[in-house]
Order: sequence, then C-alpha cells, then structure tokens
Amino acid sequence: MSTVSSDRRRTVKVRTFIVASAALACTVLTQSLGIVPAGASPSMQSTGSSFASVAIQQWVGQSSVLFGLNVNWQVSSSVVGLNNFGQNQLDFAASDIPYSAQQSTYYPSQPYQYLPDVAGGLAFMYNLNGNNGQRINNIILNASVIGQIFLGEVTTWDAGPIAALNPQLQGNLPHQNIIPVYRLDASGENYLLTDYLLRQDHDDIVAAQSAFQSGNPGQPSATWPVPAASAPYDTAKYSGWSKGYPVGQAGSDNAANYVSALSSLGSITFVETAFAKEHNFPVASLANASGAAVQPTSLNVATALEAAQLHADLTQDLSSVYVNPLPNAYPLSAYSYLVAPCSPDLAAAAHSSCAGGPGSTSPFSSQKGQALGQFVSFLACAGQQKMATLGYSPLPPVLVQADFNAIARMNGGQAPPPPTAQNCKNPYVDGTIPLPGSPVVDGVGGGGIGGTGSTTSSAGPSSGGGSAAGSTSGGTAGTSGAAATAATGSTASKSAATSKSGSAVAAAAAAGLTPELAAKGYTVVNGQVVRRLGVGGPNQFLRANALVAATSSVASPQALVYLGWALLVMGIILAPPLVAMRLSRRRQLAAGVSDAGGDR
Repeated sequence: MSTVSSDRRRTVKVRTFIVASAALACTVLTQSLGIVPAGASPSMQSTGSSFASVAIQQWVGQSSVLFGLNVNWQVSSSVVGLNNFGQNQLDFAASDIPYSAQQSTYYPSQPYQYLPDVAGGLAFMYNLNGNNGQRINNIILNASVIGQIFLGEVTTWDAGPIAALNPQLQGNLPHQNIIPVYRLDASGENYLLTDYLLRQDHDDIVAAQSAFQSGNPGQPSATWPVPAASAPYDTAKYSGWSKGYPVGQAGSDNAANYVSALSSLGSITFVETAFAKEHNFPVASLANASGAAVQPTSLNVATALEAAQLHADLTQDLSSVYVNPLPNAYPLSAYSYLVAPCSPDLAAAAHSSCAGGPGSTSPFSSQKGQALGQFVSFLACAGQQKMATLGYSPLPPVLVQADFNAIARMNGGQAPPPPTAQNCKNPYVDGTIPLPGSPVVDGVGGGGIGGTGSTTSSAGPSSGGGSAAGSTSGGTAGTSGAAATAATGSTASKSAATSKSGSAVAAAAAAGLTPELAAKGYTVVNGQVVRRLGVGGPNQFLRANALVAATSSVASPQALVYLGWALLVMGIILAPPLVAMRLSRRRQLAAGVSDAGGDR
C-alpha cells in the first residue's frame, strides 16, 4: 500500500513537472516569435468611429496576438468617442470629426492630438432588384440625387432624376419605394455626408435643415436632418417623410444589416465601404467633378485624397476632395483619426504642439504611452497591409511619418525611425501598391501625383460584384456627364467582353494599371494595383508582418519554422517525464495485481 501511495505521489510530481515544462516551452515559443504574454501590457479603453471600426477591430486583434497589447475597443460613433474622451473615460478615442466641429458635448481637460489611422470612402450600399428579377449592381448616383433621396424628395427608384443618370438601366428600374436608411445616432458619417452636400447641393440641404429645424442651417452636422414633431414642413416636397419611408438606425452595423435583409428591397444607406463588402452588397457609383461615375475602391479613394488639405494639427479640409477633377477620384473620401493624449512639454521639445486641451502636462502614464505608441506604430505600417481588402485605403507615407511624430508626443512613447520599405510594411511605403499622391499637410508638404495610377480613369468593381461606368475624358459634371459616362462604360465593357484577354486589359486599365506600371512588375488583384514581393529579396516581410499574414490567412513559412523548433524543444523537455510516468503507471498496476493475488 505504501508502494502505491509513493508511486501516486511520484505521478503527481511528474505531472506538475510536465505542466511547468509546457509553460516554459510556451514562453520560449512566444518570445521566439516576438510575442509577449497577454496581460503584460496595460489595459487601454477606446471607443468611437464606426466608419473605421472594421479596421480598428482587426488592428486590436492582430496587436494582441503579436505584441500582447490589451486594447478594449467598443464600436459606437465619433461623437460618443469624443464625448467619452472628453470625460476622461477613455485612453484614446476614434473619430472622423474633430472637436473644432463642435458636435460633442464634452471637451478634454487634458492636452490631446489627432493621429490619422486609415482612409475610406462613404459608400451608398443598396438592395434593389430590377424588373427582370435580378439584383441591380451598377446604379449611378450624384450629389443632387443622393440629397433628394435621403431628404425624402425622390421616393421611387424609377423617378426621373435617377433614370436620367442610368440609361444603361432603361426599362429595368422598378417602380418601387425607396427606403433611405440614415444614421439615427450622431455620427461622423452624417457629418461627412452633410458637409459634402452643402458643398455640392447647398440650397437643397439648407432648405431641408431650415424646414426641419435641424441643427444650424448651412453647417455640417453629426445629426441627420429629420422633421421636428412641432415644426410643420412641406409634405408634398418631402413626401418620403410624410409616407414614413426613411428609417433611422444607430450604428453602421445596424444600417448595413437592415439594408442587407431579404425584407429590405428598395433600401439604401451610407456606410464605409467595408460594411458593404462584409455583406457582399453593391454600392452606387458616384459621379465626380469630371463627370465620371466611380466606385469607392482603395485606389479611387487615395486619388481623391490627393486634394485633401491637412492642417498643422492633422485635421482635414475636404472641400477640394469633393471636387477633385481626376477622372477616377471618389469624391466622398476622408481620413479617420485616433484622438490621443499629448504632452505639451514633449511636443515643444520636438518643435511641435498638441492639438488642444488645457495644461502643460499630460496625465497619461508612460506605461500606457509606450503601449499606445506600439499600437500606433503597428497600425501605421504592417496594419495597413489588409486595408484595401477590407474596403479602406492605406495611409500615405507623409501621414505615417506624422503618426510616428505623434508617438513621440506621448509620455513613454518612442518614435520609430523614418518609415522605409524595410521597416514599414505599409503597401504605400514598401511599394507593393503604387502611391497615387499625398495630401498637403501644413508645414510639411505633400500633395500632387506620386504615381501614374491616379491619372487613369474609371472605377473598379463594386463590393457586391457590380460595375461602375467608365469615365470619359473631358466629361462635364452633373447628370449629362454621368449619363454619357455610363454609355461610354457600357460600350467599352461590351467590346472588352469579346475575349478573355480583352477583359483582362479592361480590368487592368479600370484599376489604374498603366503600361509603365506593368513593366515595373505591377499587376491587378481583386481590382487593386499591386506588386508582388520577391521572396528573400530586400522587400521580404519582416517577422511581424509574416505573423500578420499567418493570423489573417495561412501560416507563413517563417512562422511554421518557429513553431517546428518550439515543438522540438517541447519534445525534448517532455519526453523523459512522460516515459517516467509510463513506467510508474506500470509499477502501480503490477503492485495492484500482486496485492490481489495475496488476498486470494
């Protein structure tokens, strides 16, 4: 009996040793991959922008796996993010609009700064079947018609203003009620759309703001104009509201879910392109200043944002973006931001300043500043790799450097060295995607065309498989220009469809691939101009980027090598105690048999 008890104690010790050895092996594995254990990083709270939420959610997951960062991200809206940060409830916020827009109730009591995190296009996701019973994927809209739809003035899909923009759909547009789905909560999407309409269709939206007693007429607003219960309005002009067609939804997720429902035929909403891609639904092509009808592809968004003017605090002026004359510029394009703490002392030492907030010192801890700096460094570089796939556009190098500079203005933050192809795997930095151009940043520069891709017209394919009309050279803006564009695109697509090679050439041209780029090794993948990286060459991914690819799709060869070594180490450590435990078990069984024989 004592022998059995002794063996049991030995077994417990062996099992304890195995658990400890496994923990040691896991530590070796995580350190060899550059991953720190979760919990080693301070917990950081963040909320805000639904526009950027799909991107932020990916960065949070990747940075947790890669670096053990502990970011508690909750999607809400830009205004919620601004208010919560202003109440000191967050470590950093996400917003598409600045405090200077005066859309929030609370303002920070600490110094703060803006950090661009991603670019995107505000897309018009819709659910519509034609008279032939098939889904319509190639509808074209312009600023005037968009305003009339969401203000309740145009109420059926076959209405004259829509039909005039879409000759390619003649006879197929259904006489079906339009269900506009607007953002019920105060959001950056509402602000961006009202700002765009005020600059493109000023009188119509000002009239609606005045009639509905919504906000300050003539000013962009995070709240969509809705008829006030106590204010009479022209029910004939705004008949959609009197008939109850518009539907309010809080958050981009809810808006996209509503439109994608089987019961929501005829509905349309405005969301960042990523949400339409997630639901595999088409988005409207939008007529731009050149008269071309373009899709919110990554390239077209980046092209439009060449005309962006960023102030010294990095907040954006999009007035020139809305009228960018380049044929493939998607006019409703914008940057989104993180709102983060800033140390005035550190900013002054770097000959810069914080964006706002009182006081000369920052209460943000150095430990959190170091972690947030690591998060920003990651999202600005390797975190941008999948943005085009998700439905966004990567940050250009000038804004990557701006984010690096912002890291140095946070307590505990250490700015990375200037971004290069070797240390920053942002596709616009390492050259895997040709840079169309950069926004102008006050005091820094930028602007202009950085590659020939931006001069090529036409939009890429829609997120739901729809196609945009090709652009015409020298087309005029407005209804006639978009209609002419549609006709040209239709003719071009028919001729290109005569052969597979013709289709490939047309797709490459639509994506912005010129003969010069093709000669340099660029190609077209999923409607995006990219350049394949050579294995082992100077552009080979760094270890962190290989891990990003591993967590996103299939494990990279480098990650598999690390895993193989870790398994070998575990085998060497665990084999002896496993053999010892097996022998111990056999002795226990032998002792049990002996005792049983003695009892007989």
